[in-house]
Amino acid sequence: MSKKHYRIFEGLRFASCLTFISGYMNAFTLVTQGGRFAGIQSGNVVFLAYHLAKGAFATSLLFLVPIVFFMLGQALTYLARSYCVKRKLPWHLSGSLIMTGLVFFAIILNPIIGHSLTIAILSLAASVQIETFRHLRGAPYANVMMTGNVKNSAYLVIKGWMEKDMMLFKQGCYIFITIISFGLGVLLSTSLSAQFGESALIFLLLPMFYINYQLWKEKQSS
Repeated sequence: MSKKHYRIFEGLRFASCLTFISGYMNAFTLVTQGGRFAGIQSGNVVFLAYHLAKGAFATSLLFLVPIVFFMLGQALTYLARSYCVKRKLPWHLSGSLIMTGLVFFAIILNPIIGHSLTIAILSLAASVQIETFRHLRGAPYANVMMTGNVKNSAYLVIKGWMEKDMMLFKQGCYIFITIISFGLGVLLSTSLSAQFGESALIFLLLPMFYINYQLWKEKQSS
């Protein structure tokens, strides 16, 4: 059987880098932006409802900000993708540049603007990421939230093992690796955020520059 070839953004290293970015970003906002998440909207919904139940309406509204801007990010992604498709521009590279631009924008404005605007910008970036990069070696996965990955990894590993299907087994292992990289992002971000505060966001540019470089290199070779 001939070996399948995947685009660079479907590779394991690339997917692991994306989940690392997500883990880093969400831990950063949890530590420095009032206990909110840039991308894990389930967590924001839980805290929103929790504070509503306690009667802390002003606090609950703070958790509405990343939810709303994550939703707006889907509109931004749709419009940007349509623009790129019509003009035959490479969408995945364009999407990655939009993400990087938003993070860079947040880094520049963070010392000036309040927490809510910072997390709003990062929620836009997370929303663009999850919609732009959706496959790992041809199979769907999530690179911002890990619930589906935890479920799929366990299911595919046991299914592949029981049915002696190495392709499924490997796919489950690949997804498990992305979960580990997400955790590493959380670990490093928590440590750096405790040490450098909001300036720790600058370190997020390093893996983002890496994915931009990989996409640009693929475009140059095509």
